[in-house]
Amino acid sequence: MAGILEKMVEADVLVLATPVYFYSMNGQLKTLIDRTLPRYTEIREKEVWLIATAAAGRGAMERTIDSMRGFTDCLPGSQVKGVIYGSGVYQKGEVLETRAAQEAYQAGKRA
Repeated sequence: MAGILEKMVEADVLVLATPVYFYSMNGQLKTLIDRTLPRYTEIREKEVWLIATAAAGRGAMERTIDSMRGFTDCLPGSQVKGVIYGSGVYQKGEVLETRAAQEAYQAGKRA
């Protein structure tokens, strides 16, 4: 985890992405966020992008996005630059055929 934290401190842009399970982020992302605690105040001045995918519509993802925003609110000087919702995806790879995949690609080119 020390290596990941160091990369987060040094990065200009952070992308937090998760599938939505039962109106929440997956365990891996939550664990990552929780384990930033020792150095989260050093993760500062970041441009942050939030990405969520779900079988249901955008409304099912709002709680998850709110939770991710809660984390970014704790990162001094950081700003959410955009949110991408990948709705209507359930199976692995389905998101590649959606508008959300193109949005993420374009956002990556701009960052």
